[in-house]
Amino acid sequence: MHNHFPRKALIPLAGLGTRMFPASKTVKKELFPVITPEGLCKSLLQCSLEEISAAGIPEIGLIIRPGDEAVFAPLFQPVSATVRRGLPDWARQEEEKLLALGEKITFITQPSPEGFGHAVYCAREWVGQDSFLLLLSDHIYAAHGPQSCTEQLLSAFQRHGGQSILSLYPVQEAQVRHYGTATGQPTADPSCLRLQAFVEKPSPEYAREHLSAPNLPAGQYLCVYGQYILTAEIFTLLGEEIAAGRRVRGEFQLTPSLSQLVQAGRMLGYLVQGEHYDTGQPWEYLHSLQAYAKK
Repeated sequence: MHNHFPRKALIPLAGLGTRMFPASKTVKKELFPVITPEGLCKSLLQCSLEEISAAGIPEIGLIIRPGDEAVFAPLFQPVSATVRRGLPDWARQEEEKLLALGEKITFITQPSPEGFGHAVYCAREWVGQDSFLLLLSDHIYAAHGPQSCTEQLLSAFQRHGGQSILSLYPVQEAQVRHYGTATGQPTADPSCLRLQAFVEKPSPEYAREHLSAPNLPAGQYLCVYGQYILTAEIFTLLGEEIAAGRRVRGEFQLTPSLSQLVQAGRMLGYLVQGEHYDTGQPWEYLHSLQAYAKK
């Protein structure tokens, strides 16, 4: 395997889940169910873990709030002998998959709710000096072809010599206010852009003026949906933001550090061949459940 291939992946699970309250009061939003196209009922987290594992990444770090290991760990522990005896063969096979995933997992604690960027920074010692995949667990991905969305991003990362890269999906103008939005210059690789601007949740007016992307129809923009491969440089940039106390709406976010990489010409964007389903808000969750199951 190419020496740029990341061996570790991170999934932040330390958010408060306020947009999915009150259900998230008793069930972590990452454990909410989805129906897969195969007709199985799985948690959002399991879908993310399976995508990472199938892409060949052997180690997965779950960033959690203090005490939440007790919430997530049972997903990777055996059911009782009594329950197992009552499971049909297909369900036993699913449990074995979960137990195998559990062997790849390390829990990393974010001591206090200081934001997404701070959560990633808390994993710096576990990640070390290597590049890593960062995946948000409130999104589901379905590729158009045999390569999963994560596998596509990993392939692009390797083709471009291990430069930081994030996934991009085209969206309609009305949706840009919900997502990080990017634009850039085409490269020799038709599926990649060298990013020149990256703005978190811009207004449609701002996007129209500053974030038009090449080769997209009018009224469409490129948004980021929770898939990144980053070099260890990101931890240096995050550390500087935290040391300087530069918060956004009271929290340390990832976007300012990503923007620094963009401004320095060290961030690529990959146009994923696939679909993205958002599950972070109630109506989007409902729509995504229906659309993903029918995929």
